[in-house]
Amino acid sequence: MNTAFFAFVALTLGTVALPAQRAAKATETAAPGVVAPAVDSTKADTMSSRARRVRAPRPPRPGIFTSLDSARTMPDSVIYLNLRGKGLTSVQGLAAFKNAQVIDLSGNALTSFPQELLKLSKVTSIDLSENAIKTVPAEIGSLTGLTRLTLRNTGISTLPTSIGGCIALTVLDVSGNPLESLPIKELNRLPRLRTLTIGGLKQTDAQPFVPQDVTPAKTQPGGGKTLPPRR
Repeated sequence: MNTAFFAFVALTLGTVALPAQRAAKATETAAPGVVAPAVDSTKADTMSSRARRVRAPRPPRPGIFTSLDSARTMPDSVIYLNLRGKGLTSVQGLAAFKNAQVIDLSGNALTSFPQELLKLSKVTSIDLSENAIKTVPAEIGSLTGLTRLTLRNTGISTLPTSIGGCIALTVLDVSGNPLESLPIKELNRLPRLRTLTIGGLKQTDAQPFVPQDVTPAKTQPGGGKTLPPRR
């Protein structure tokens, strides 16, 4: 009985001593004068779990470019060119982006309408707002697929009659400009025009612009007018 008792005590003491033995071994392997830090397994597991939940950054969406230099490296891949607020005084090489559909050049320092835009047969949206371009070229009518044209605060005083060639145009914004006249007849003939936003209009050719089957525009804050969609 005594032998069994001492065996039980020895076994128990040996089991209890194991953590102390591991701590002593860790202390021996540590650098002299440095106390080995205790490892909190719960905290380590939590940090590991959080690390696994961190998502990798999303790659750029294909076809979208925000730099002219990067767009030039893959001209055929450019679908949406966003150069808003870059301080550009001129834009060269736009004609190379033959597949471009959306061009945003707003908020730059352009002083003329970029002629190369007129060579983009697939373009559907052009935004030149906040640029002092002052005039719109007659060739704008060649963009038969253009659906949205934004010329807000560009200093233009009129639009060319060739705007009637933009047969797909649905949204036209010329607000914030010192407009003196508009080509009313041509605008009335645009079959898909739904929204025309104007502001500061001094006079029109003969009568208020009201597309067929559209109620008169309601004045919006800031002096602009937006025509409601056709019924």
